[in-house]
Amino acid sequence: MKKLSFFISLFLLASCSKDSSGNTEENGNSSPTITIKSYSIDEHSPAGTSIGTVTASDADGDIITFTMESQSGLEINENTGEITLSNGTVLDFEEIQSLPFSVSVFDGNSIVEQSFELSINNIDEYALLTTEEQEFITYFKYLTFWKAPTHGAPLEVSSRWNEPINLYLDGTLSNEFRNNVDAALAEYNEIFENSDFSISLVETLDESNAHLFFGQTSEVEALWPDMFAIIDGGTYSGYAMTSNNAGVLSNARLWISNPEGVLFKHELGHVLGFGHSDKCDTEKSFLCSSIALENDFMEDEKSIIQFAYDNDFPAGMAEEDIQNYLANLMYLLK
Repeated sequence: MKKLSFFISLFLLASCSKDSSGNTEENGNSSPTITIKSYSIDEHSPAGTSIGTVTASDADGDIITFTMESQSGLEINENTGEITLSNGTVLDFEEIQSLPFSVSVFDGNSIVEQSFELSINNIDEYALLTTEEQEFITYFKYLTFWKAPTHGAPLEVSSRWNEPINLYLDGTLSNEFRNNVDAALAEYNEIFENSDFSISLVETLDESNAHLFFGQTSEVEALWPDMFAIIDGGTYSGYAMTSNNAGVLSNARLWISNPEGVLFKHELGHVLGFGHSDKCDTEKSFLCSSIALENDFMEDEKSIIQFAYDNDFPAGMAEEDIQNYLANLMYLLK
């Protein structure tokens, strides 16, 4: 029992000796003492924002100075201990929820270091956007969740392709149609220029993950009976069907009966995961349920496609998640 008590005493003595704050050194000098406290800051705060002040004292009344490692993304006033956000430091709650940092205090004889953690507060970026930016997100959700009455019940999650589209052209293909397809794909791929996603034509069906058939309604019956059952007797000029697994799109089938480029753009828009537009009277969106030659991409629609096919944009997001994701991204891009 005596040996056990002796061991415990030695252990406690060794443990206490690790903390030098407030200790008296051999030369009679007392080390500074740093007050432990918590710190927090809102995400997206600008450079120079005050985070708080580190408090320290010295029993000998020595003048103390504060320092902090430069790579922390924070700065400290060496005289007052006030912490501020450094230039170039971006705090995004969606990426990081806390930031560790250490502060050292020097009294002219000894240095004491203390570790802290800065909590990053989440904010509602959507509420900070302009009305125009909020309207953009509303339209994004309208197209992404297929909210047009022509589609019935809206989708519950967003959808997109996670791999490039390899498109095979089939049917009675005229030079006019081929040229319009090439021109439309060039416009789409320009939108995707900063993404790994693209749409390319391939020579054989085996190479493809999207099959386009150009021909009359009656010709669809032998090729795709399930699609024919939908379009037979209707006023359709084109139709698209795409496999969807938890928001990830693949294996598309498109039928088109009119060589005009706007119809191909429209059906390819559905293949990409976008529903009908409600911007038809004056804006003439290419995604309107009824289109004419003057219908085309709106600038906002190009941006929507670009956002949706950004490399980091995930498939299968709920509506609230998309709003938060876009609001945060748009706020960061300001």
